Amino acid sequence: MDSLTPAGFFGALTEVSTRLADLKAGSVGVGVVSLYAQPDAALYRLPLEHMRRFERAMEREIRARLRAQDSLFAIDGKEWLIVLPNLSSAAVLTLAMLKFEQAFNEAPLEIDGIMLHMRVVCGAAISPEHGKDAFHLLQSARIAGLVAGRGDTGSQIYNPAMEQISPSLASLERDLRAAFAGGRELELHLQPKVHVPSGECRSAEALLRWRNSAGQWVPPPVVVSLIDRLGLRHRFNRWLFQCAAQILHGLRMEGLEVDVSINISATDLYDVEVPELIGQALATWSVAPERLCLEITETSMIDDGPGDSVSAVLGRLRALGLSLSIDDFGTGFSGMSRLKRLAVQEVKIDRSFVIDLLSSSRDREIAASIIDLSHRLGVEVTAEGVEDEQTAALLAEMECDYIQGFLYSKALPLADFVAWVRARTGVGLAAANMLEG
Repeated sequence: MDSLTPAGFFGALTEVSTRLADLKAGSVGVGVVSLYAQPDAALYRLPLEHMRRFERAMEREIRARLRAQDSLFAIDGKEWLIVLPNLSSAAVLTLAMLKFEQAFNEAPLEIDGIMLHMRVVCGAAISPEHGKDAFHLLQSARIAGLVAGRGDTGSQIYNPAMEQISPSLASLERDLRAAFAGGRELELHLQPKVHVPSGECRSAEALLRWRNSAGQWVPPPVVVSLIDRLGLRHRFNRWLFQCAAQILHGLRMEGLEVDVSINISATDLYDVEVPELIGQALATWSVAPERLCLEITETSMIDDGPGDSVSAVLGRLRALGLSLSIDDFGTGFSGMSRLKRLAVQEVKIDRSFVIDLLSSSRDREIAASIIDLSHRLGVEVTAEGVEDEQTAALLAEMECDYIQGFLYSKALPLADFVAWVRARTGVGLAAANMLEG
């Protein structure tokens, strides 16, 4: 997708790191503003092309209020990070946030004649008071934005008191640090993906699972948020790739030729070490690369232009022989042009379109269009979140390739998944015979 902004979070991280490295003793500081837009609910009922135009309109409005030396980074369709170098004081950040609030809150944003009202929330931080390194400075700005969003104020400058988290969250942080130090381990459970024409389970998605010290399952989004908050993303990815390769090895030892997909964020594609880490994991467990699929989330962060770092990482991943998939397709700013440029082998229809497939003609049209256009590009389609036979039957009529959801199974530990696949072998054969008949 064309973008007026540089790459997402990792781009902002690199920019802030460079600015901080340029600082000399006694010189002015670097500031960061996290701007979060909460658009009118009407936006989400508009076609995806309008949502893309909304993002571009937002970027133009923000850029119009920046200085020449400031940098703008689109994190996703609703959040932007703005890097402001050479600040004499935090007062400059306050004025900047006031400009953004006035620009968006006092008048609606017009998209193709449609007036969209929205609330803009800003959080800001300045070095070195609020973060001596780039990661913590960015996180401080985003924390301030979260606090501003929960209150009535449109903007907040970071204050350490904002991080006085609840005892339960503090306990989770301690448990997670312990998990990476050899304590209660993170796990990957497998949710089957059933091949519609044959009824066979040919692949599975590996989903993150973790129990805290109290033995309670912690929701995966909370775990991932904590991992990012604690600066453990690189370490987590190393574990993720090794664990996925170990699972593939275990499946092979059980005589099952089942592919496994894992979720990575689009921002992980800005990490040039990712292909090497995956290659090492596959080599350690003697796993064929074509058995592993990477499901990429948040693809709106990717500006896959020739010569950029993401393009190079994607090229190395393809050279390894891995499969690529776009997760949650149809939401945000995912589009067919991105599908073509990323050269993926699979798209997954987001569950938000699948849940109401039987009752919503609009969702049926979206699903049918995704399936038809994907097949024309030689890309397979998986529908996730399928919970009943009627929805599965409708997707089969649309010639969807794979179905995933509670209709078949929740995510299972490896041993239970192996038992599930073996118990289903006869079911797959019966389904194939019915289709032939």
